[in-house]
Amino acid sequence: MKQQCRYIIYLSIMGFIFFICGCGDSSSVIDGTENVSEVILRNHLLTSDETWESENTYIVQGTLQIPSDFVLEIMPGTEVKFNKNAQIKVRGRLKIGTAISQLALEELVYLTSNSVSPESGDWKGILFDFTHDAESFLRGVVVEYAETALDIKTASPSIIDCTLRHNETAIALNGSNSKIHYNAIHDNDIGISTIERQNRPQIELNNIFNNKTGIHCENVQSIIKFNNFENNDFSLRLNVKFDLIVRENWWDTVINEEINKVILDSRDTNIITKPLGTVFYEPIAEARFDDAGPRE
Repeated sequence: MKQQCRYIIYLSIMGFIFFICGCGDSSSVIDGTENVSEVILRNHLLTSDETWESENTYIVQGTLQIPSDFVLEIMPGTEVKFNKNAQIKVRGRLKIGTAISQLALEELVYLTSNSVSPESGDWKGILFDFTHDAESFLRGVVVEYAETALDIKTASPSIIDCTLRHNETAIALNGSNSKIHYNAIHDNDIGISTIERQNRPQIELNNIFNNKTGIHCENVQSIIKFNNFENNDFSLRLNVKFDLIVRENWWDTVINEEINKVILDSRDTNIITKPLGTVFYEPIAEARFDDAGPRE
């Protein structure tokens, strides 16, 4: 009888072990468990430089923090998913995708919602938090379903050959000299928002389309040229009393009356509720810029 009881207990223990091993998923946590396919990061703080490889899918829960003096590099082909309200807070450096110095683009990086039914605003986005950094970059990256996909405050990362879509705000620039070149910025509530006057972000050769507002502009020092503005509710909304010069852009037309309809400025006395400056957009590009947007 005792031997039979021991045998039953043995089978029970082995069955339990089999159940645990068989029912677990392939995910792994960054705290040292075996790395298989998913790396889950819960309120993760970098304590050294890290490189994320394309062999893994990374899932961010809570806040991922990059302290000053540390670098997070996300390699081409990598997918990063964000849970509700998750974000990356950058005080060090963040390098995502194909190196700026490299001529040809490699595989895209995807930064997206972890929801099965994603919507804009699912995750908070990436905050460049007063780093004064100009070495960070995103190149060949798709960023989608965020509240503010790239919230850039007193930093100047380069944003090149990227697609920013289905966000509440794709790019917010506050005290930034960022280069925003060769991007597709579409299907956002706001494509680009610029704040304050003392910096000169360069917004050039982008396809900005199907947004409620293409550019919401308070920084009239911004360089905005050689862009294609198409099918936005408003392609540009000026929100300060100072004038803005945005020459040599394509507005999906060369007819001034039609261009005026997609620019909100001092001419719109029936809409505006405070004094605004005037947007001077001539000379107008005579045709669409075929070389704008992400390059292959």
